[in-house]
Order: sequence, then structure tokens, then C-alpha cells
Amino acid sequence: MKPERVFQILLASGLVAGGWLYGDYWKKSGRLADQGEGLSELRAANSELTQEIDRLEEELAQVRSMLSSGPYPVPDKVISWVEGEHDMVFLKAPDVRLASPTELREAARRNLDFVHGEANLENEGQVWELLGILPPNQRLRTQLLFVNSSGLKGIFDFTNERILLSENFDPVSVPDQSVLVRLLAQQLSFQNHPRKEWTSRDQWQAWEALHTGAAAALQARFLRRNSAANEADWGDPEPQRQALLNDLAPALAGFCNFPFIEGSDYTRFFYLDSREAFAEMFRDPPTSTRQVLHPNQSPLTWQDPPAPALPGENIFQSNLGELGLRLWLDPALGNSEAEELASGWVFDQYYLQRDGRSQILVWQIVLENEEKAEALRKIIEQRILPDLREVQPIRSLTLARSGATLTLTNAPVPE
Repeated sequence: MKPERVFQILLASGLVAGGWLYGDYWKKSGRLADQGEGLSELRAANSELTQEIDRLEEELAQVRSMLSSGPYPVPDKVISWVEGEHDMVFLKAPDVRLASPTELREAARRNLDFVHGEANLENEGQVWELLGILPPNQRLRTQLLFVNSSGLKGIFDFTNERILLSENFDPVSVPDQSVLVRLLAQQLSFQNHPRKEWTSRDQWQAWEALHTGAAAALQARFLRRNSAANEADWGDPEPQRQALLNDLAPALAGFCNFPFIEGSDYTRFFYLDSREAFAEMFRDPPTSTRQVLHPNQSPLTWQDPPAPALPGENIFQSNLGELGLRLWLDPALGNSEAEELASGWVFDQYYLQRDGRSQILVWQIVLENEEKAEALRKIIEQRILPDLREVQPIRSLTLARSGATLTLTNAPVPE
């Protein structure tokens, strides 16, 4: 007999036995009180009840231990449905296990380090603080770890290619089942289209938007199908995650939500087109968030501008992409204006350099043409830099334009 079936039988038996014993206990209690008899029989019944409950709890704990130490059983019909929707097959059986909160947090930590590297996340956090994306003295890695591991029903561990489910995962709950469906879809697409390294934040965000977005869209279809079948609406299975995102800096919350919102929209665009287009989407994945934000536009081609000549040692470089530019502008401008200005993005690259004990940040942004570059320059000068200068009084922030290229420099104020 499968472990989950044993668990269900023991749980039901425990409830029935417990209810019967409680009923018998109080029945005897009332009879003894009416007859004025002593408490010895009542105490014996109470002891018997306590021992029975302890025995049932021990058996249930043993079954949960069996499930946590071995593969968690996934119904074949769920696996087949996920494979059919993604038009792929599992190259090896899904690896699903129950995990403690500590194990979920460790999986989130491994994912972050696998994708970005611990040192790179520290440097990236410094860049984001200098750009005003993160408030001062907030560590990027800590915040990402917090939101990617707290209150989750499950997580896909990239390093072990394993799905870990929370100990409070309820296999009968439709919302909890939808989380398992999403994680299975992530594992399925990762098996068939793996990626081991990413050259920049923007490239990673695009890849994540593809795989997580397709899985999240599949989760939504699963919930809609069950809502229609059960004539009931289902709530968010992980409400704590949204509450945590509301406490983050707006730009950081935007990066975290991107694969679930814009990523889902991107994959639906191809899913509704045809099965062939959906399959090709995985074979030729997007390499920038611009492609995800504008799936109906052709990819851009450009010539990277030369790296700036600086006296310091280059310790880190990456880019933010159109998504990052939009999120950087959004708090000062609002959604519509930020989206319009950021839509002119063609290329960006930032460089974090060390000059002695000081750090210098240079961010180059290339726009489609000089007119869009000048419009963005004016907005940054008028509505972004004044606030940055106020919170970074010992830094010198300058912005220059050369043709369609903007260069923002954040360096220590000369002594």
C-alpha cells in the first residue's frame, strides 16, 4: 500500500477512534457523576484515552517521516496532464519530497548562489544601492532569500533538480495541488531545456520569465479548470509571499513579480498562437527582458559601446535591461511614463570599479535614437538625480549624453 494511502487511513482511523473514545469518556463521566461513584474508573478511562491518542500520533509521525525521507508520490494523471500541456515528457521521474522550513530556505539559498553567485549578489546589491533601487544598508541577497523561502508551499531546487514541498502541503487542497503543478512544469522544462549560466541579470530575468512564466500560466489553467469542475473559486495558496513583496522596495518587488506576471503573459502569447510556436519558444528562449515585454517585436541588433576608461579596478559588471530601467524610473514617474521612456531601451551595461577604498559606478544606457536619449536625459536630471543626491550627499552624480548613449557616473565627492 502506498505511504500516502496509509497516511490517509491512519488519519481517518485516528479521528474516528478519538471521537469514539471521547464520547465514551464523557458518557462514563456523566454516569459516574449521577451514581455518585468514585473517580477511579473515570481516571482509568482518561488514561486509556491518552495512551490511544499518543499511539495514533506516533503512527502518524512515522508515516510523515516515511514521506519526508523518500519520494513524495505524485499521481500519474497529474504528471500526464503537465506533460500534455507543455508538450514535453519527463526525461527522468519527477523527484518530489517533503521538506522542513530550514530545507526550503537552504534550497532558495542554493538557487540564488547557483544563478548569481554569493559575491556577485553582494556587488549587485552595492550597485542597486548606488542607483537608489535599494534603500541604504539593505542587503540584496538577504531580501531575495527572504521572499523566495518564506511562506512557500514548495520550491524547485535547481542544483538538485528536485521539488521540495512544505510540511504543511495539503494534497487534498486544490490551491496546494496547483503549486505542485507549477513546480512540476518548472522541473519538466528545466529537464528538457537546461541552462547552467547567464551572462547578466537581464538575461537571467528573461530565462526565468520563460520557465517560471510558462509554469505559472499552467498553474492558472489548472485552477480555472478545477474552479469550473467544482463550481468554486480558489484563493492564493501562498498569500504570505505577496505580503512580503509589499514590504520590499518597489523595484525589487517588480523584479520578483516579473516572471509570474509579464512572464506568464509572454508564454500565453505563444501558447495561444500554436503548439509549434510554444515549443519553439523554449528552443529559442528570450535573451533580454525587452523580448519578454514585447513578444510581438523583432529582437534588436546593436553594437555595444566601448567600455568607459576609468582609473580603478573593474570588480563587477552586468546590466538591468529594459525591465530594470522601467523599474528604476517608475517610483518617480509612475507606470505609464516609465514604460514609455524605457521602451526606447536598446542596450545597457554598468561597471562597478574600485579606486583605492572608494567605489565608482558607471552606467551606460543606449536608446533607439538621439531624441529618445535626450528625453530620458532631461527626465533623469529633473526627477531622478535630485532625490539621489539628497540621500547620497557624499557622492557626485553626473549624467552625460553622447548621441543616443547616456552615461551616469556615481563617484565619491573629490576631497
